[in-house]
Amino acid sequence: MVVESSTVPSELVAEFVRVAHRVVWCTLATVDRQGRPRSRVVHPIWETRDGELVGHLFTRPTPLKKAHLARTPFVSCSYWDPAHEVAVAECGAAYADDEETRRHLWRLASETPEPLGFDPKIMGGDDPLDPDVTVLRLTPWRVSTGGKAWRRS
Repeated sequence: MVVESSTVPSELVAEFVRVAHRVVWCTLATVDRQGRPRSRVVHPIWETRDGELVGHLFTRPTPLKKAHLARTPFVSCSYWDPAHEVAVAECGAAYADDEETRRHLWRLASETPEPLGFDPKIMGGDDPLDPDVTVLRLTPWRVSTGGKAWRRS
């Protein structure tokens, strides 16, 4: 059963974040110009900000990824582990290049214990404002895990 409401139920947020942060790496799919899926493995960090579940990840702003998101600004984030615990977030996706967001994620990644936390310099940037990396903001419109699901009404 899918619950429809304006915000993700708090117990589903907690369960989704628990799975996502334990698994750490997810498959993120975009859609190309011909409507075909294109997947890559990414490392988002999820949090509740202003009462909403939001994910952020550092990424390289490649021309291909920029073109995919410009045409279809939606992604699917799928977490899976060998015990078959699954968490999925279907999201709107947008680059968040503002200084505050970049510094926030840099600090969050640096200060969070491994394996979720990491040194952001591994992405190839020297600091949060390095143009070689950017931040992708994920805003879920559908979340599922543990046999429960939510969709934005």
